[in-house]
Amino acid sequence: MTASTSSACERANSVKLTLRAILAAGGGLLAGVVAVAAPVSVPDTLLIRGGQVLDGTGSPPNRTDLRIRGDRILETGRLRPRNGERVISAAGAVVAPGFIDAHSHADGGIQEAPDAESQIRQGITTAIVGQDGGSQLPLSRFWSGLRTRRVALNFASFVGHGTLRREAMPGDPRRKATAGEVERMAKLLDEEMASGALGLSSGLEYDPGFFAETDEVIALARTAARRGGSYISHMRNEDNGAFEAIQELLKVAEQAHIPAQISHIKLGSRRVWGRASEVLEQIEAARRRGAILTADVYPYLYWQSSITLLNPSRKWDDRAAWEQGLEDIGGPQQVLLARYTPDATWAGRTVAQIAERTGKDAVSVIQEIVANTRAPGATGSEAVVVTAMREDDLRRFLASPHIMICSDGGPRSPHPRSAGSYPRVLGRYVREEKVLTLEEAVRKMTSFPAATFGFRDRGRLAPGWKADVVVFDPAVVSDTATTAQPKARPLGIRHVLVNGVPVLLDDVLTGARPGEIVLRTERAR
Repeated sequence: MTASTSSACERANSVKLTLRAILAAGGGLLAGVVAVAAPVSVPDTLLIRGGQVLDGTGSPPNRTDLRIRGDRILETGRLRPRNGERVISAAGAVVAPGFIDAHSHADGGIQEAPDAESQIRQGITTAIVGQDGGSQLPLSRFWSGLRTRRVALNFASFVGHGTLRREAMPGDPRRKATAGEVERMAKLLDEEMASGALGLSSGLEYDPGFFAETDEVIALARTAARRGGSYISHMRNEDNGAFEAIQELLKVAEQAHIPAQISHIKLGSRRVWGRASEVLEQIEAARRRGAILTADVYPYLYWQSSITLLNPSRKWDDRAAWEQGLEDIGGPQQVLLARYTPDATWAGRTVAQIAERTGKDAVSVIQEIVANTRAPGATGSEAVVVTAMREDDLRRFLASPHIMICSDGGPRSPHPRSAGSYPRVLGRYVREEKVLTLEEAVRKMTSFPAATFGFRDRGRLAPGWKADVVVFDPAVVSDTATTAQPKARPLGIRHVLVNGVPVLLDDVLTGARPGEIVLRTERAR
C-alpha cells in the first residue's frame, strides 16, 4: 500500500508502526526517537517517486526519485519500487530539501507543542534558535530536554548575548559591563561553543543588549570566532538608524574576523523607505572587502515585538517621542495590539481603534499600555504587530542572492509569519509575482543557510545526505495565515520528512518526532 492510496488515518498510524520497525531492524536510534520493536517484517527503505526534484543548489528541477534508508538518502535516479517497499507519491509535485529556518523562535513553546505543527506544515525541518540575544543556558540542558520530550523538528542554536549579560551581571545588566564581567561572558560563551553552539547572537535594540558598547560585542564575537562560529544580530536599529546599525555590525564582523548575518533585514520607517538598494550596496561593498556578510528576511510588511520599539529614546513620558514614532510608521492605525493581558478586550485592535473606543488620544493609549507592562511592579504583558515596511524594499531583499529566508516565528507568536512564511514566498513571490525563480527560492531555504551555518550534510538532496525532505505542489502552495488568524494552515505542502521519517503525509501529521540536535561543525564554505 502506498501513501497516495491509503486513507489519511491509516497512513498516520501505519507510518508510526513502520518507522518503529525500521528502527528496531536497523539497531539504531534517531535523535529524539525511542525505537520500539514491532513484530512485523518490513523493507528497510522508503521511496519518494514521481516528483520534480530541486536538489537545493539552485539547479533546475529534474525528474528523479529518492530512495531513503534510515536517516539518509541512499540513492537518486529513475528507481523502481522494491517488493514491499513503502512508496510516497510525489506526482505533480516538487521534491526539495527540508527548509532550514535561519531565524526561528520555535524553542519557545516546543515543549508544549512537540509536533511543531506550524513549522512542519510550512516544510521547515530545522529551526535555528537562540536569536535576538536570547537563548537557553546551558544549551546542554536544552538539548537534553528535547531528547527526553522528543520533538518533530531538528534544532540548532546560537548563544544569546543578552542571556550572557544576565548571567554575568546579576542584579542589573542594564548598564556598561566591567572588564571582569565581559571576561565572564566570554568564558560562558566559550563553554557553550564547545558544546556545539553556532555562534553569538545579539539583540541590540532590546534590553539588556541595548546597554552594551560595541567593543563588548566585538570581544565576545572574537570568542565565537576562535571556535569557528558566526555572529547574527537583531541590529541596534531597523528604522531611522538602520544604516548606522549596519555599520556597527560590519565593525564587529571585521574586527572580530567573524562571518556575520543581519537578522530579519528591513527598513521600518518612512525616513528610510525605498533605500533597499543602498543597503544591498553596503552588503556588496563589505563582501568585496572580504567580509562574510549575509542576511535573512521574512516575507511580510509588518513586524511583531514590543510597542516600546516605537520610542527608541526610552523616555516613556515623552509624548513628542511617541508622536514621532507613530508618524514614522504612518500613524496609530498601523499598530495592532496582538496581546495585552491587563485588558483582553484591547487585543486584536489597532491603537487608533482603542483610542476611538476609549476617547483617549493615541499617545495616551500607548503610555497606559507601557505603564501596565513596563513600569516597576507591573505584571502585564503586551505584543504588537506593526505595519512599517514597503513592498518594493521587501522585493529587493527577497531577490538578493545574499539574503536567505526565515520565519522569525514560533508556536507562541501572534504573527502570521509563524505559520506562513515559506509557503508565502513560494506562492506569492515565486509563482505569482516572479520576484525570484523557484530553484533560487529553494536554495535560499536550504543549501544557502546550511552552508552559512556549517551544516555539512543537510540542505541538499544527494546520496549520503540527511533525508530532510519536503514535497509541495508548486501550483497550489500558498499561505492563509492573517493577523486575525495567525495559525491558519498553509496550502500545498503535501509531505514532510525529518531524518528519513515522515512527519506529514498527505497533509496529515503522523505524530512521529524524529528531530535531532544539529551541532556546529567546521564551516562548509
